[in-house]
Amino acid sequence: MPPRPRPLNPSVPVERFALALRRLHRDAGRPKQQVLAAAMHCSHATVSAILNGHRFPSWEQTAAFVRACRGDVQVWRPRWVDVDREISAELSPDHGEEALLRASSSPVQQLTGRHHYKALTAQIRETQSRILTTYIRVTPPLYFVGFTDRDTGDAAEEYFAELGNWLLVEGARSMCRLICLPNREMIEWAREHHERSRDLPNYEVRVVDWQINADPVNLAVFDDTTAFLTFAAGTAQEMTGFRIDDRNLVRDATGYFGRLWSSGIPLADRLAEL
Repeated sequence: MPPRPRPLNPSVPVERFALALRRLHRDAGRPKQQVLAAAMHCSHATVSAILNGHRFPSWEQTAAFVRACRGDVQVWRPRWVDVDREISAELSPDHGEEALLRASSSPVQQLTGRHHYKALTAQIRETQSRILTTYIRVTPPLYFVGFTDRDTGDAAEEYFAELGNWLLVEGARSMCRLICLPNREMIEWAREHHERSRDLPNYEVRVVDWQINADPVNLAVFDDTTAFLTFAAGTAQEMTGFRIDDRNLVRDATGYFGRLWSSGIPLADRLAEL
């Protein structure tokens, strides 16, 4: 038997909206999630997250879901707007990162500090098949764990650990990662990383040339449906960035990653040259 959906709380706007979507889905004869994912241009995991109240869909995703379930888009538009307003009203600083993660109604969402890392970690857990990511930085990951405030450091450590564990889960998964080796500190980290990860299945690292003593904008793309841009703003400790769910922007980000990837050198080959 398929697993029972988790109980939802109608007093929580995201979950109340998920309950309404479940009813529409049931009345339409429960179309398979593969059908819904194709219609919504997202992963199966994203459909599941929406129906389980973990994520508030964009209007574009909602409209596609409604059409796939033979619903009336004009009826659903004001429903979505009302819930979106409720969520926006709740997103005050006092509500913390949980509300920030669960209410992604905009195709572009700004995130800072620990919220950025927590959103990345949550997205990794939703991702089913492919991650494209860059770590083009002048300092190793431990820098971001040990030289920020404690909450941000803990969130960064959780993110890097989740990224490393993702490939160990059963299933057809792959990860492509771009790094740079502009100094001895990064070279030493790369050697250690290569030794730890060389036996991971479907994991490939390439090196691009980066000689400027500052971090560029970094990029991660998950299942070709969601992208994150990460900036080191002000000082290297002040992390900020954007989550992007717009299909066209994600497609462009994926294409940009592909251009960088084609210019990279396999990590093992680059280390052999040093």
